[in-house]
Amino acid sequence: MFVKDTLLPLLQEHHISYQLYAHEALGHGDIDIELPDMQGVILKNLVLTNKTHELYMFTLPLSYRADLKALSNALGVPRFSFASVSDLAFMGIPAGHVSPLCLFNDLGLTVHYVQPVEMDGIELVNCHPLDNHFSIDIKRTDLEALVQESGHTITKVEGTLK
Repeated sequence: MFVKDTLLPLLQEHHISYQLYAHEALGHGDIDIELPDMQGVILKNLVLTNKTHELYMFTLPLSYRADLKALSNALGVPRFSFASVSDLAFMGIPAGHVSPLCLFNDLGLTVHYVQPVEMDGIELVNCHPLDNHFSIDIKRTDLEALVQESGHTITKVEGTLK
């Protein structure tokens, strides 16, 4: 299982540049604390499930809201609900610490990874390195390459943001 202290050396091994920031714990997209001056677009990650118990991670910019009905229609899957903490236990990542980087802990490729097409226009993003007391600025293309290296495919969808 990857944790922050084993993930960051992996980024260095792959010659991926990042800027690490320490801050108070962030959770569930609510930023009520003072953050360092981070340059990347802050991402949020919704972990969703449907009536067939498939898991989906939808990563989007913090400033947007997801249209879950449009997302389920775009993917052609039954209606979504939010996954429970127990649904994520197999990845060893507590709620509030989720980021696309936790897909390295999804060895069975259980989670479907999804992004809105609007993310293609973003150069630098900001996400947790498996610990919500820290954030990293990383190129979106490097983050996507890491998702693919974890064995996951990236599904890009249109019309899913509000």
